[in-house]
Order: sequence, then structure tokens, then C-alpha cells
Amino acid sequence: MINFRNNNISFKGYDALPVRGLYMQGIRKNGEINIFREMKNITDKEGIDIFVNQDGMNVNQELSDNGNYEEFLSVWGQDNKAFVVNQNGKTILCNSREPALNPDSLGKLSDFELDRQKYMPRGGNYYVGYKKNGDRWIIINGMSVARDVDFTKFGDVPTMEHIEELFDVKPGNIYVVTDFTNDIDEIIRPIGYPNVLVNDYRLSLKNLEKMKEEYPESYQTYNILKDYVEARIDEEDLLPGVPSADQLCKTLKDNGFNPIKIAGRYTEDINYMNALAFKNKKNGISYITNSTKHTYPELEYLEKLFEEDLVKKVPEITDTYFVSGGEHDTTEAVPGIFEILYADRGIKKKNEIMNILTSRHGGIHCMTAEIPNFDMIG
Repeated sequence: MINFRNNNISFKGYDALPVRGLYMQGIRKNGEINIFREMKNITDKEGIDIFVNQDGMNVNQELSDNGNYEEFLSVWGQDNKAFVVNQNGKTILCNSREPALNPDSLGKLSDFELDRQKYMPRGGNYYVGYKKNGDRWIIINGMSVARDVDFTKFGDVPTMEHIEELFDVKPGNIYVVTDFTNDIDEIIRPIGYPNVLVNDYRLSLKNLEKMKEEYPESYQTYNILKDYVEARIDEEDLLPGVPSADQLCKTLKDNGFNPIKIAGRYTEDINYMNALAFKNKKNGISYITNSTKHTYPELEYLEKLFEEDLVKKVPEITDTYFVSGGEHDTTEAVPGIFEILYADRGIKKKNEIMNILTSRHGGIHCMTAEIPNFDMIG
């Protein structure tokens, strides 16, 4: 059963808001560089800025080739940085476990204050939006909120009071979804209030049948995807705490939102829900998500089906981008134990973003933090 602790919803990451730019960090490997370059092409087309932090301290707008990279700097920009407005004004919330940003290197972001925080929710587990009266709201996975009983044990997880202060959100506008193990950005995607995309594995099965008809010779790929999707449906039906699409949609609808079911996920390495969405200069919405290009024709067909479904169900979307990073370079540095454990899960032939999704459990939304245009929102 899924519920919100506060039922008066008006529904990290952000809802589809106007943005000044996007932020990425920890870009070192060839595949990550390719992903950044694709993102740079997108931001150039959209007329917004992109910022990158490679050495842990300095924020630039172009990649550096000096090789002075912090090995422990995470690529998860969304999880470790949040661009907010609170009582201190425009603020960059920074995870205190990472190197401190150099305030003199912010450039176009110099109007932001820096605030290193131990108590930050992981960016993939919450979304921020605005009500029509300008009040901010947050929807957050209960896994990212500390209770009094476990705060001393899990001291880097924020309490409700921390969240209220960091994001300057009124207590009644924080909506905690009953704990579940998936990050929120794996299964839902706010797409401009009141619309919220919701992954539905049963729709994924229907698209797999279309793929099978279109590519009957690709039975091995079909079987891998079908087994994964059916296992997720069984989990939703049998395991407490694993939300089904129907449960999520009911909760959202009961609280004033318009849930939109879509086939957004097929395996760990194919996820179109893990996406960025923002208002663009056409007064529409741009959508950036993970790609299946440079793999197999049948997987590229799934991408085509998703785009067709997305535009049909959300006509406000004027531009859709799929980021792949190109073919996965298997000759790059020897993988760590975590990558070895997960390398063979899902599809054998991957592009770079699919490899990151599988081996490191994150996609383009996890790698990229939105920088809202607070002057336009204001």
C-alpha cells in the first residue's frame, strides 16, 4: 500500500520548470566524456548552459584535458548537488563528503551561495515543484527521510526538519511516499504539473510483443526482457513495499495529479523514466533520457515506441533527446568488483549509458542536476 503522510497535495530532481542550465561532475572516462559531449550538444540546441566539475573544486563550461581529476568525485551530480532557493537566497547544496567547490570558479553561477551539507537527501529520491501560489512542494521516498529512532544510526540522512530548512518548504508541503527500495526517478517522472509519468511494466510487456512481431528473429533479446519485466510484475503483486503502477496512479490521482501510464522501463539497462524534463523556449517541454542506440535494432525499436507513446500522451513535449555515449568501450580500465558482478545482467551489447545503468545503477538523470531559472519562476 502506498500513501502520502500528507494528503493535501496540490503535485532530486525538479518538476518540468524553466532552467538556466545543467550541472555534471566527475567526468573522467571516455564513455562519460562522450555522454557529456552529447549533453553539450543538447544544451547548445536548447540555448541553455552546461557546467562541469571534474577536479572536485572548479566549475567550468568546457571539459579540461589536464587530467587533474579527483578519483573519488562521484559522477552523480543529481545526488550530490542541489540548486535551490531558501532563506539564504540562491544556494548550491553540496554533499560534505565531496571536495569543497571553489567559490571563485563559479562564473555564471556566482549569484549562488555555497552550502556544504551532511544531511542531504539523495537526488534520485525526491522531486521539487511549485504550487500555483508559488509555494514549493517536495515528494520524497521515505527511505531518504530519517526517523527519530534511526537518526543516530543513519546520521547522514536528513530529518523532516532538515528538509524544511534546506529547501525552504512548509511542513505541510512535504509528501513522503511509503518506503520502497527503488529510487523515485526509476519509476515516475513529473512532466509539468499536474501530469506525472508512471512506469507500467504491463505496458512494457505489450511493447515487447510489438518488438517480437517486428523482429521475430530476436527471440533471445525478447526472452531476456520478458523475463525481467514479468519478474518485476510478480514483485509488485507479491512483495509489500513494491508499488505497482495502479497503486501509484491511485495515490497520485487521489491527491490532485494526472498520472500517465507509460512503458518506460524494460531492464536495469533500459530505462526511459530516468530523465530530465524542463520548460523550453518554445513554451513546451524538452525531455532528455537514456538511449538504446548502438546496440541492436530491436532495442532501438523500443526507443522509437517510447518516443511515439510519450508525444502522444504528453503533447506538450516538443523535443525528445536520447543520450547513449556511443558504443561501450570494453577495452577501457579494468572494471571494479561492482562492475564485474553486474556486467552480464540484462543485454550483452550495451552503449555507454546502458553500461552505467547496469553496472553503477544510475542514468542521465542521476548524472545531471537541473539549475532552475528562479528569476523566471519567481
